[in-house]
Order: sequence, then structure tokens, then C-alpha cells
Amino acid sequence: MYMRRFVEKYKRPLTLVAPALIGALYLILCLVSVQQSIWFDESYTAYLIRFDFGSILKYTAADVHPPLYYFLLKVWSMIFGYSDFALRAMSAMFGALAILFAFLWLKYKYGKTAAILGSLFLALSPNFIRYGEEMRMYTLAVAIVFAATYFLQLAIDNKSRKWWIIYAALVALGMYTHYFTAFAWMAHVAYLIVTYKKEFFTKKIFAWYLLSVVFYLPWLPGFLKQSSTVQGGFWIGAASVSKVANFFTETALYERASGTSNWLLVLFIAVSILFVYLTVRYYKQLKMLLCMTLIPIIGLILISMPPLKSMFVPRYLLYSMGAIAMMTGVELVLLARELTAKFPKRKKAKHTDYRPAAIFTVCLVVFLGSSIWGISQVYAKTNYNFETGSRPIAKEVFNDAVTLSGDENLPIIAATEWIYYDMSFYGSDEHPVYFIDEMTTNKFGSLLPLNDNDLGKIKDLDQFLEEHPRVIYLGQPSKGEELEFPRENFKQTDLLVMGHDDLTGNKFQAAIYEKE
Repeated sequence: MYMRRFVEKYKRPLTLVAPALIGALYLILCLVSVQQSIWFDESYTAYLIRFDFGSILKYTAADVHPPLYYFLLKVWSMIFGYSDFALRAMSAMFGALAILFAFLWLKYKYGKTAAILGSLFLALSPNFIRYGEEMRMYTLAVAIVFAATYFLQLAIDNKSRKWWIIYAALVALGMYTHYFTAFAWMAHVAYLIVTYKKEFFTKKIFAWYLLSVVFYLPWLPGFLKQSSTVQGGFWIGAASVSKVANFFTETALYERASGTSNWLLVLFIAVSILFVYLTVRYYKQLKMLLCMTLIPIIGLILISMPPLKSMFVPRYLLYSMGAIAMMTGVELVLLARELTAKFPKRKKAKHTDYRPAAIFTVCLVVFLGSSIWGISQVYAKTNYNFETGSRPIAKEVFNDAVTLSGDENLPIIAATEWIYYDMSFYGSDEHPVYFIDEMTTNKFGSLLPLNDNDLGKIKDLDQFLEEHPRVIYLGQPSKGEELEFPRENFKQTDLLVMGHDDLTGNKFQAAIYEKE
């Protein structure tokens, strides 16, 4: 195969250059559209890191995620600033780091060609790009999981204590980042049992997992508290066959199964058949990747079944999506090797046998086609939320409202605390953003920082309006309704903007209200 000969000829420079180039490609694909409006989870993140590390720890414990990502982003913001580009760039950098560790592991396990193609497919994975543009912890979790996978393999093969210690630390760091990395560790255990059988059950291997638990003990009370909070009520709908189907269509095409057009459905079926065929054919060489794909999905389904609260959200298993992408690249290399052996090049042959190249090219085009389409949908939908069917436009509405209000430097009052989170990120000294304390509907969880702090809070609305008889009031009115100001003696004098998202139909209203 042409690719194989190319890699063999330039293998030394490719070892150094390839992961750097693939990582750079990923960063470009992520950062090219990073300026879209933030959504609630991101705005909560940005609001949280305004506080000191002790407060971040306190508020995180009251929410549903562990604290490591927020600590790192706090430090990052102190160095690189507080803009949406700067804060999102950290996620992109962790995504590039994940690609590096994926490359190292694939190279160690399958060789340079597989490492190049597997990490390339990872870099082109639509959801991996999508969450490389978001100031949340998902790409950090992927980087930790892939690093742990690499060091686990080194520990097994070299029987070195230092690799096991690094692995144990990474397992704990994963749990400090996102709880669903636990399924990745289960996948590792399953791989060890299947591959090494009796050796796995030695006291030595068990001890290293026990060390991970020791590393995690400081956060264990926080984890238990958050678990009870989640089971007390969570926003995600029950797991279903359609949700599982959506997981795979989102992975391949960044589309929901129910909304996929006929020709895209044909593409998805072609991708699926080819992927399943290659997986079944080479499953013995793909044990780890198969475990990292299937066990987390099955685990998430099981814990999302009644009587437990559903937590089936595809982005929680971003590393499984990444494993699928990596496995695709590895499968193509294994196919190429098989074809090369099956159709060896004959020196004295009258005609060149193009069958190996043709088969490989068709498979490559099919997989690349789905990735390219998925990336185009990421750019078209930007930060669309499949679970809620919404896409934020807070940034656009805020900028329009400020521009159209002129040079009055009017304060902006958000209609709800949820909108306040989004809008406060874009606020400034000239146009500060506030929320009304008496209108808050929840004093716990992600809204606890608003309850505890006076940042942006209007404690006495009547007094505030005496000082500011002319304000911008901004919110999301219900369908067919207009936004109502909380005081009757204030009337709308100028409708600044009625923001509307064509993709989802969501709207924002910003208007100037003035005391009569």
C-alpha cells in the first residue's frame, strides 16, 4: 500500500511531526468557530471561576460535578484572561493533548501507521470538535482517560512500579474531573480480565486500584453528597432505544437519528455496516478499544434505568466516541495489512493489481465522508444542545441591545437568574448586568453562588429603580407572550431587539423600560 510505504520511508520524522500536525489541525477546527454564544453550563463555569478556590470547592460540592476542571480553568483564566475565546481554548488544548496520548498508545500497540490514522480520525470526530469548543470538562476527561490507557499498557508490559503509580494517579484525577470516567476504568478492568485472566487477580494489580481510591478519599464525601442530589431529581429523560440510536448517529454524523434525512441515513447505514464488519473481523486486536466503547455505553444505560434517575447524555461518554474514531483508523490499517498480504505485489506481473488500493480507498472515503459531514453540522449548529433542543443566542442579543440603546450606559436586568448567568458574562462597566433577588426560584445547586454573593444581585428592586429610572430588561418570553416588567409603574418605551434563532425558534426580548 502507498500509505504504508510512505510511512516506512519517513517513519522517524513522522513520529515527531504527525501528532503535532494532527493536534494543530484539531485546534484549528475547534477554534475557528469558538466565538459562538455561551450556554448555561458554560456561563455557570465562567461565573464560578470568578471566586476564590475555597468558594469554587464549596459551590462545586453543591452541584453535580467534581472540582478539578474548575480549579484548572481558574488558573488558566489568571494567565490568559477571561474572554470566551481564552476560556474555551483550554478545552481545545486538552483535546489536542488527548490526541497526543491517543497517538502514543496506538503507536505502542499497533504501530506508526495505525497511530497516524487513528489519531487523525479522532481529530476529525464531530463531537470531539464540538466539545473542544466548550468551556466544560469533557476534553480534559478524555485526555486523562487516554493517558491512563497508555500508561496502563506500559505498566502491564514493563511491570514497572512507576507506570502503575502514574496510572493510579490518573484514575483518581479522572474521578476528580468527571464521574463517568469510572466506566473507562471498568473497561480497563474488563480488558485486563479478558486478556490476562488469572494474572489480573493478583494482589499487586488490585493494590494499584486501591491506591487510586486512596488518592480519591478527600473528595469521597462530596461525591456521596452529589450522588444523593442527582437521585433526588435530575433533568435528563429516561434512557430508551432512540437515545442509544442517537448516540451513534451523533457520533458519526452529528445528527439525531429521528432527524436524519434519507440520504444521510443511507450513509450512516453504510458506515455502520462497514464498521461492524471490520470490528468483528479484527476483534481480537481491538479488545481494549472495544471495551472502552461498549462497556461505558452499557454501563450508562444500566444506571439510567428505573428506579434510578436517567443520566444518559452522549457527551458524558466523549471518550467512548473517541474510542470509536480511533478504532476506525486502526481497522483501516489492519484491513490494509490484510489486503497487502492477500494481494502481494509481483515484480514481474504484467498488470498492477489495484484491488487492495481500491478497497482501502472506498472504506476510507466512506468513513471520511461521515466525519466531514458531521464537522459541517457542528459548524452549522454551533453549540446546539440535542437534549434540550435549544441553541443560545445570548451574545448576539446582548450586543444588539447595547448597540441599539446608544450611549446611555443603561444597566441591564435579566428576567431570570438563568438568563443572568448567560448575560453577565458579556456585561461590562458601561453596561452592567443584574438579576433580581426576589425572583430567584432555586437557592441550591448551580444557583447557590447567586444566593451567597451580592455580585450582580439587586436586593431591593424599588430602591434600585429609584436610582435607575431607565433600564434595559432582557429575557425569554413564552411563545405568543410579551415580556412583563416586575413593576407596574415602569412601561416599555423602546423595543431594542427581538432575537430569534431560526434553527430552534428560541427568542430573546430586550427592551428599555422607563418610570412613568
